[in-house]
Amino acid sequence: MTQATAIARRVTPRRARRTWSLVGQALAYFLLTTGGLLMLFPFFWMISLSMGTMKDIYRIPPRWIPAQWTLRNYPEAIFVFPLPLYLRNTLVIAAFNVVGTMLSCTAPAYALSRMRWKGRDLLFLLILGTMMIPPQVTLIPMYIIWHRLGVLDTYVPLILPSYLGWAFATFLARQYFTTIPLELEDAARVDGCGYFSTFLRIMLPLSVPLMVTLALFSFVGDWNDFFGPLIYLTTPSKYTLQLGLLSFRGQYITNIPALMAASVLILLPVILIFLFGQTYFIRSVVLSGLKG
Repeated sequence: MTQATAIARRVTPRRARRTWSLVGQALAYFLLTTGGLLMLFPFFWMISLSMGTMKDIYRIPPRWIPAQWTLRNYPEAIFVFPLPLYLRNTLVIAAFNVVGTMLSCTAPAYALSRMRWKGRDLLFLLILGTMMIPPQVTLIPMYIIWHRLGVLDTYVPLILPSYLGWAFATFLARQYFTTIPLELEDAARVDGCGYFSTFLRIMLPLSVPLMVTLALFSFVGDWNDFFGPLIYLTTPSKYTLQLGLLSFRGQYITNIPALMAASVLILLPVILIFLFGQTYFIRSVVLSGLKG
């Protein structure tokens, strides 16, 4: 066997592996692109409907692109639909809940991750167990409680629970705190800091990605919440954005183009928030899965 033949035999399997690797990557990109386009199709369809007319809605077979583009549905969605009022109501609820989530979840998470006390692990398991309870199970008891407290048709049932703790946010914060080196806490302890001072001066300044992530989860959850306001609010002037979309529904017909235009306007802030906050969001989620 000559030296050239031996080299050729070593190179051929390497080229084959490289070829199969390129084929696998191309197939993966194709599947991911196809899946992404399928998931984006409802969004494009919503935009198409928002720029069409009622004739395009009920056309059979459906026309994916309107025959005549129009933007008149967007002014109608802004001025006929009381968007500023519903936007203010939603922002009030979301702002209070963001603050409540960060206050009520970070401190317990720090205690569960750093402090040693009897029953800590059992309590953490109980907190995780509450995540498995569907909200429909507690709907009727919670409604009875709020009714007896006399706070129905107010924002109290939509805001106060965020100040009583959120299991998922507590779990995420606890996992994040475990990734912070213990040496920083020991150094603060040497300087005379207690648990509370260490939490305020060391943990919170190092937890900016966590805070941004909790704020994103809380804000987007309140921004998209339809079920809560539907159950507890009855006065139209107190409606949120998602509940206010029902105003496009008439007794006999629904103004679908204007409804889709309002939906596009409501969806844009969420998209912008994720675009500008995805760095902190991804960093926090990745770090929270390293330990625990």
